[in-house]
Amino acid sequence: MRRSSAGGPACSRRRRRRGRAASHRAVAHVVLPGACAGRAAGRCTEAQDMSHRDPIKVYDARWEDGEFSDAQIARLFESAVAYGRELGADTVVVTRDARLAARRVMEAAIDEALRQGMRVFMRPEPISTPQSYFTCMYVSQEHPGTMGLTITASHNPPGDIGVKFTVPGVRAVGLECGPAGGLSRIREIYHSPQRYAARGGGRLHVLDLTRQYVEWSLRQAQVADGSLAGMKVVLDAMHGSAGPEFMLALERAGAEVRALRYIPDGTFPDGAPNPTSAGRMDRAVSLAGAVGAEAMIGLDGDGDRIVFGDGRGMLTAGFAFVAILSSMKPGTDGPVPVLYDPKVSPPALVEWARMNTRPMLFRNGHSQIKDYMLRQGAAAGAEESGHYYHRLTLGTVTACAENSLLTVLLFLKALRSTPGLRERLWELQGRVLTTGEFNYRFESDCVRDEALAALVAKFAGEGAATATRTPDGIDLQGTCISRGVSLRQGDVSLSDDWYSGYVRIATNERGIVRSYFSAGERATLERVEKTARCVLENDFRGQRVA
Repeated sequence: MRRSSAGGPACSRRRRRRGRAASHRAVAHVVLPGACAGRAAGRCTEAQDMSHRDPIKVYDARWEDGEFSDAQIARLFESAVAYGRELGADTVVVTRDARLAARRVMEAAIDEALRQGMRVFMRPEPISTPQSYFTCMYVSQEHPGTMGLTITASHNPPGDIGVKFTVPGVRAVGLECGPAGGLSRIREIYHSPQRYAARGGGRLHVLDLTRQYVEWSLRQAQVADGSLAGMKVVLDAMHGSAGPEFMLALERAGAEVRALRYIPDGTFPDGAPNPTSAGRMDRAVSLAGAVGAEAMIGLDGDGDRIVFGDGRGMLTAGFAFVAILSSMKPGTDGPVPVLYDPKVSPPALVEWARMNTRPMLFRNGHSQIKDYMLRQGAAAGAEESGHYYHRLTLGTVTACAENSLLTVLLFLKALRSTPGLRERLWELQGRVLTTGEFNYRFESDCVRDEALAALVAKFAGEGAATATRTPDGIDLQGTCISRGVSLRQGDVSLSDDWYSGYVRIATNERGIVRSYFSAGERATLERVEKTARCVLENDFRGQRVA
């Protein structure tokens, strides 16, 4: 992927004063998602009530090991199981990744579920989050009232731990997402005085389903044993929990695998297991080039984030998804919805639409995307962060979730069955230039909100289209900015000087604006990045941060 190297502008001091005054006038008319609530009333209140702290985030629960006491973690699971009981759950599936803190947190989850009289199925060995969803689907066939607790901190640093939640129907929940508000209801119970008495009848069962998961994934992808024979693949599992299951599946398919960091190690000796971070896949890319691999695959700590590439580097998710869709053959009975997040490149969407799909914009976040897929009847979805989603069926149970084995097998199947596809993907990606995500920190959340509003107003003033919600009114958690991009009922067209971007506030850090732009021409991208940096850095004194 080629990236713009445009730096910040050299605005004059007079321009900075004039620009900031103009920006302050503009922000009164721009409403931004996630902005400081006090600012709308002419004030900004940034203090937090620390007595109401909890581990619950927007998409799941996440915390640094030791940040919360054992009693607080037990209370989290008491609240989660009580919420599940409100929805009719009588069974809990508890799984874990390879993190060192996962064993202790898993035991706390099991103890609480048993205390509340639940039937509990556990997977004691480290497995991927997608295999955890498969386990919930497997158990749900006999016990429809199954909820899931997946102990993981995904791609976060080694010292972090967390939980992803599903409710009956294998539905992922988040804040204000899912039945009765999802994690918002769990948070409400957590902070309430309500305590739940012990019940009898709880019983623990142990499952071992890795081979069933591998076989099911191969069937879903329609990849027969040995059908990828001779295909050279480099796999970097980053010491996460998905390494062994990927080795099993790729061996069954016949691929010649050169594996790196494939043994789970919860210390993550090379740092946070995030394959999208700069430099993290360099070794795998180099090895792919040296051995002439047709594909390079990188996985995160819990195996639900994937990067694809070869010896030339990494493909962006939007273009990798072209290969995945070609194997899925969607839309045989008419265009089917597929979801994309605001960072997916418009030229990638052009290719998606050519495969009889209807690309639909949606916000980031795994729990929210899965819920929206379910409601829209979407067949699949992709986030530029490397998350891919499928509509999955196991027996009588259908769920929207990640299955990274399926995703990778579909990608490899497309490369094997379509000569020249890999070169075509690189040629398409070579037409797109991106800034990468660049971030600025401001002295307060109020200044951050003013800067972001001024940035949006600046582009709107030059004729760019802006959107903060989907067509059916769902908050995108940021602002999409585009010019020369037309998306109507799945038909995507671009002008020669098109550009597209997504700007938002950071959800997990204070005072930060995150920006990302792409374009088809270098001059266009450099002008857009220069404009954005001038507003953020010069008009509002933002400090560049990684």
